[in-house]
Order: sequence, then C-alpha cells, then structure tokens
Amino acid sequence: MINVLIVDDEPFIRQGLLLLIDWRALGFQVCGQASNGLQALDCIRTMKPDLVISDIKMPEMDGMQLAKTVYEEYGDEMKMVLLSGYYEFEYAKQAIKYQVNDYILKPIVKDELLQVLEAFRDSFLERTEEKRHQEKQEQIVLTQHVQSILLGTADQETLDHVRVHYGNATKLRCLMIETESEREQQQADWCQQVEVSINRNHAGHVLKSFTGEKNRVLHIVTDLLLKREALSLEQYVTRLYNELGRIQSAAIAIYAGKEVSRLDELHESYYSCGKIKSLRFFSAYGPIYYFEHMDTSVFINQPAGREKQLFDGLIQAIEEQRIEDVRGHAQAIFQFFLEQRIEPGIVGIHLHYLAYTLLGLVNRDNSDLNSDEQWMQSTFLQENYAMLSMEENIENLCEFSYTCAEKLKERQKWNAMGVLARVEAYIHEHYMENISLKLLGEHFFMNSAYLGQIFKKHYGVSFSDYLNQIRIEEATRLLRRTDYRVYEIAAMVGYRDSDYFINRFEKIKGETPAQYRKRAQAMHTSDSSSCTP
Repeated sequence: MINVLIVDDEPFIRQGLLLLIDWRALGFQVCGQASNGLQALDCIRTMKPDLVISDIKMPEMDGMQLAKTVYEEYGDEMKMVLLSGYYEFEYAKQAIKYQVNDYILKPIVKDELLQVLEAFRDSFLERTEEKRHQEKQEQIVLTQHVQSILLGTADQETLDHVRVHYGNATKLRCLMIETESEREQQQADWCQQVEVSINRNHAGHVLKSFTGEKNRVLHIVTDLLLKREALSLEQYVTRLYNELGRIQSAAIAIYAGKEVSRLDELHESYYSCGKIKSLRFFSAYGPIYYFEHMDTSVFINQPAGREKQLFDGLIQAIEEQRIEDVRGHAQAIFQFFLEQRIEPGIVGIHLHYLAYTLLGLVNRDNSDLNSDEQWMQSTFLQENYAMLSMEENIENLCEFSYTCAEKLKERQKWNAMGVLARVEAYIHEHYMENISLKLLGEHFFMNSAYLGQIFKKHYGVSFSDYLNQIRIEEATRLLRRTDYRVYEIAAMVGYRDSDYFINRFEKIKGETPAQYRKRAQAMHTSDSSSCTP
C-alpha cells in the first residue's frame, strides 16, 4: 500500500477526501491527517508517508512552506500534491521549484483526483521496482567485493567501495556460522533465514558461503556495529547464537576469527575461522570458538598474492578475447596449487572466487547474475573440485572460461543499448538544464561515483567535459544562425555565468564566441560573394 497524508485546515475537506474515493481499491491507505503545515511535519517525520496531499492556504505554516521544507529534508524521496481554491502563476512556479507532483483546484473533482492518484501510483511502483532492482545489483557487487577481500585478492578500488559501507571501523573480524543439520534443504532454509535476520539490522555485513557449503554463513563484525548495539563482542555473539538457535532445532557453531585493524587484513580473520574449526575437537570451549582462545601455533603463515596474479592473467585473457591463451593460464593456476600443496578446501575457496569474479565480469552491465539458469548450472560451478583429477578441473575451468569469453563478446555488442545509452540520450535532451552526476545517479538509480567511472571509461572523457562539449557545439550553432547576444546564448545552453561560458568556449574552440561568430560570418559572406547567378 502507498501511504498518504492529508493536510487541510478544514475538517470537512479532510473528511470529504476520505469519502470521495475508495483509497484501498486504488492501492493507497491514508496513514494520517493534519490541520496545518507544522502538524504535517510532525506526522511526516514519524509516519514517512509516500505522498502528501496538502491545501495551500493554512494557518501557522501554509502548504507552500510545507512543500519547501519537505523538499529540503527529503528531496525526491517524498512527493506532494497541492490543493488550492484558485490558480495563481506564482504558486505554480514555486510548486515546480519544490518538485511538487501535481496541483489540483478546489472544489475537487473526483475524476481529476483519480487521474492524479493513478498517475502517481504507476510512477511510484515503477520507481520502487527500479530501486529494488538497483539495490539488488548493488548488493551483488558488494558481496563480490567482500568475497575478494576475504580471499585477500581485493584491489584498492574494491577496498574503497566496501569501506563506504563499513565506515571508519578500526576493529574487524569474520564470524563463520554453521548449522549441523544433516538435511540439505534445512541447511539452505536456515542459511536464508540467518542472512535475512542479520541483514535486517546490519545490511552488507553478512553473506552466504561462496565455497559451496550450504550450511555456512559469514558475518563481518566491526567495532562500529558493536557500538551501535552497545554490546561487547562476547555479548553480541552469545545473543546472536541464542537468536539463531531458535530458527531451527539443529545445533549450530560459531567460529570468531582473528581480530584485525584494517579492511585489507580481513582475509586473515576469514582464514583463521577455518583454522580454529579444524582445532575445535582439541578445545574445551564450544559451541562458540574464539581465535584468541585457541592454540594456533601449529599453523604457519604462508605468503599470499601469487594466486591473484594468476587469476588476473586468466581474466585479462578473457576480457581481451585471447582464447588461445586460456588453457595456459588455467594450467598455471593448478600447477601453483600443486606446487604449494594447497589443501582441497582452500583450492575450492579460490576457484569459487575466480568463478564469481568471471560471472561479475560478464554481468557487470547491470544484468541479473541469475537470469540464465543454464549458465548458472555450469559444470565448473557445480563440481566438487576435490573429487576430480587435476586434468578434469583444468578442462572444466577452460570450458567455463570459453563460455565467459563468448558471453562477454555478446554483451559488448549491445552494451550501447544499456544504461549509458539512456544517460547519453538524457544529456542531449537536458543539456541546457542544471544537470550533474548526482542528478543522473538519482534519476537512473546508480551510485554517482560509479556512474562517473563507467562514463569516462566508455566515452574517454569525464562527464563534465562531455557536457561542456555538447553545450559548446550547440552554442556554435546558435552563434552562426541567430543574432542572440553571447550572454543570452550562454543561458540557452545551460551556463548561468557568461564569463565561465566564454572561458569554456575558448578552451574548446581556441577562440572567444565573438571571434568565432565574426569568423563564421566572414566565411558566409565570402561564400555568398563567390556564387554566380
């Protein structure tokens, strides 16, 4: 249901609106009423309605002041429809300024109100669906980035992306949570419920196991999370254990990995979870196991990083469509595993990371990773690596890589029809307006920094340079074909400051607008005089 707040100082108007239409049949519910703007603000801050229908003329705070405050506090997240006994141009101008959704004259006509509400509902549902899809895609990207951090293969860009979600945490550790249920479906259901339960309060801090175990969930705990909960680590983990234990009757175990101080060290905490799990039977503690309580001196730290270089080599070969090099890279990866005597469980971790990195590469243009069921059922994704020979694993990796290369090639063909094509069309249509990456990000439900990165990668120039080029090209056309003054043309193509416009024009064209116009007119005169009747 779409929540609506009705605001009018006349009780019979509010009551009339309630009775005029069947709100629930349209998909709306009236969540509250207010008699002036100040009361409305209190309701808005507690109820968070999706739509506010407000009269303009009211005591204490009128509807236009309310619209201004709502716009300043909530931006485009909350919409308004204004009611007025008569039409005033100044009201209409202010309504546009504060992004008011519609403007209805009193007395209210039922059909007009229905039309406004139906249009809002359709737009609201479309925005909600787009936002849900974008959040899903962002969650997939975040999960992939956290996976690469846990594996110790993340680059700086990946670390920066995840750091936005984790804040300035100075203490981090990985929890490995496992159910000991023997039924596979129960394991999957339990993991799903655990993920939902933790995500409810700590979105982005939990992910399913990416190494094939169906009974395992990983949870990242930071000092900032513990501060929000006002609990110590032991108190938080104990509470979590009790809460998760109520989800199903099967026993669970929690392995609290080594505490680290930086995000790029989090892989140490993740790997330490596996170490303490292997030592659980030698411990007097349980079913919660802390790294600090275990004797881990039997383990020797090994240098990491070589596997990332090998993975990057294969990924680059696929990106560059060098199919003939794929097998050599696959063989080098498994030769490394053999030489280092890496145990099968860790091999599985690395190969799952590689597989989902390749899936992310193929689907990075906002496609759904799960959209192609046959693709997701690839032998390479489903096999138990420990049960196959080295040659069989190499062959499966090669086949998977060939499929990735082919699908990547297909996607590159229609990439221009994706979000960047829509962004480009929007820029060409609205270049004269005050548009920015932030505005485009909100309009297309994308992170503005990420949009700026892919825009520059695709077009070879930054968004601001691209926008300036579009505006200056239009300005040259106006200078050649019209008599508008320079400052008028500056405003027409989107520059509020004519001096800035002249500076941009000269930088791009190598001359001032006045010089350009004079030269263009001289060339036109020369061409005209050289024509013979």
